[in-house]
Amino acid sequence: MAAKAWADESTARRALFREERAAFLALYLIFILIGELLFFLGGSSGDDTLVLLGVLVDVFLIVALLVQASFLATRDLALANFLAALTLAPLLRIVSVAAPIGPLTIIEWLAIVSVPLLLGVAALTRAQGLRAPDVFLAPGARRYFAIQVALAVSGFGIGYIEYLIIQPAPWITTPSLDQLILAGAVVFLATGVVEELVFRGILLADGIRMFGARPAILYVTFVYAILHVGSVSVAFLPFIFGIGLILGIAVAYTRSLWGAIAASGIANMTLYLILPFGF
Repeated sequence: MAAKAWADESTARRALFREERAAFLALYLIFILIGELLFFLGGSSGDDTLVLLGVLVDVFLIVALLVQASFLATRDLALANFLAALTLAPLLRIVSVAAPIGPLTIIEWLAIVSVPLLLGVAALTRAQGLRAPDVFLAPGARRYFAIQVALAVSGFGIGYIEYLIIQPAPWITTPSLDQLILAGAVVFLATGVVEELVFRGILLADGIRMFGARPAILYVTFVYAILHVGSVSVAFLPFIFGIGLILGIAVAYTRSLWGAIAASGIANMTLYLILPFGF
């Protein structure tokens, strides 16, 4: 009887533990969505006050996540690490909505803001004692090489579909070879390396260690899709979610981030540097 009572109590504690984790994660997901809705409403109406409120929500999120992670560090280290990694998502969003300062072009601005984001990723990985393979920066097994190549090539198709939907203005003035090479390197770094390190790198890795591959992939993909609410049409979100889901599954399966980095980088180079000029 005593053993059964102990087992029942242990099961109840685990259930409460899971519910507590789920409550934290759902709450922060709601706040991320609120911030994005403010960005969307502010951008569509031209109301800078709403955009500022969106930034303040993201700043609050960063502070709240760090404080919560510090309190949980001794009680639930896995959740604490995941919440700390989650701060990179609102930080990335704040940087993305900030306009280039003064005479800086979008490409110059991207090059500058990529530095603190990379430093943030490096600081988190070091603080959590993670090595490059722990955040999927290993080459991966040879048997998955074809998958990595397929992901990289898919970047052209992803960029083409995104262009048909968004049709953005180009990020460079002329499609000269020197501008394409320099801008391509910056876009690849900012939207390929940095974004994938944040979402399918440290955030997915911490999520898998906390609650397994499937829930981690879904949660990280939801965060990834929600962070596009303020900058794309609502009808575009299912496509973004699908791309995020495929990349997350591929990274978790192959244990390598390089195919996803190439796909994202090539997609954005195609979207912002090549197709706007009619190539």
